[in-house]
Amino acid sequence: MAAAMTRMLQLLLITTLIHVARGKVRVQITNMIGYKDDMNITCQSSDDDLGQHVLSYGQSMEWKFKPNFSKTTLFHCNARWCDVMRRIDFGAYEYMKDHYGCGSDCRWMFTIDGVYAYDSKTDSWDFRFSWYS
Repeated sequence: MAAAMTRMLQLLLITTLIHVARGKVRVQITNMIGYKDDMNITCQSSDDDLGQHVLSYGQSMEWKFKPNFSKTTLFHCNARWCDVMRRIDFGAYEYMKDHYGCGSDCRWMFTIDGVYAYDSKTDSWDFRFSWYS
């Protein structure tokens, strides 16, 4: 009985490790604010600082990563346009929310109205944040 339980736990651990090793996530952020409006964005996690990016209209930045084993991966971003007139701080990826939400393909679109997130289940963009909060 104890040997069977030990074997089951070993299989569960191996399955979990394989899933984590294979499970890369892609996050993409796109500027669709306006033709003349550049967006400045910085993103980081506790392990990675992706630096500052300046996105012109229609440009995107993206990165790929493997969520950590403890399921605490969080990428936080700060975006602004019109100098500091419009600014949003947001979680671009949070494992406990996004693993089952966007899965392995998390897309954000910034518009004049605010920020939208792509929902692959409904193939639509859902409004998430306003610049004017």
